[in-house]
Amino acid sequence: MFLSWLGSADRWLLLKINRDWTRSSLDALMPVITDIHKVPWFIYGVVPAALGLWLWKGRKRALRVLVVGALAVAAADALAYRVVKPWAARLRPERAGVAVERRGRSSGGTNGFPSNHAANAGAAAAVLSIAYPAAAPAFAAAAGLVAYSRVYCGVHYPLDVLGGLLLGVAMGWPWALLMLGGSGADGSSRKRRK
Repeated sequence: MFLSWLGSADRWLLLKINRDWTRSSLDALMPVITDIHKVPWFIYGVVPAALGLWLWKGRKRALRVLVVGALAVAAADALAYRVVKPWAARLRPERAGVAVERRGRSSGGTNGFPSNHAANAGAAAAVLSIAYPAAAPAFAAAAGLVAYSRVYCGVHYPLDVLGGLLLGVAMGWPWALLMLGGSGADGSSRKRRK
């Protein structure tokens, strides 16, 4: 009973986001956000410039954060794709016969739970938030935007992206605490105040 209700609510919210709560400007923007990793100017321009500047300014600390982030994203991606997706075997909306408005070129494979895009974004946001706590809201917003874009573009249910975000954070948070020592980018301790 509850699972049936949850599935119906998930489908209802998908259709609201994908078909009703839309704007022409978002119709153009969301496919770019969802597939930003496939956009040449981003991959060959923005990413190298941002990484170069970050590593130049942050030196060893930035390199550690980069390595920990890459490991956390790789772990989240592998767990989502190789373990959870085959086990859950939840079809993507379009493959399940849901009349979604597909936007963009990214459809992915047959199964949708959890969203790898959301898992990767969640892992990266968790690591970066531990390393740079002052910017944590921006990292969370960026991960949320990637997740939302997947639903807006019609390739995932809302619970797919929520599951992906949670899996990503669950992978990124411990990696960051273990490898970065729970300190901010400036090396200061992040202990709780009493």
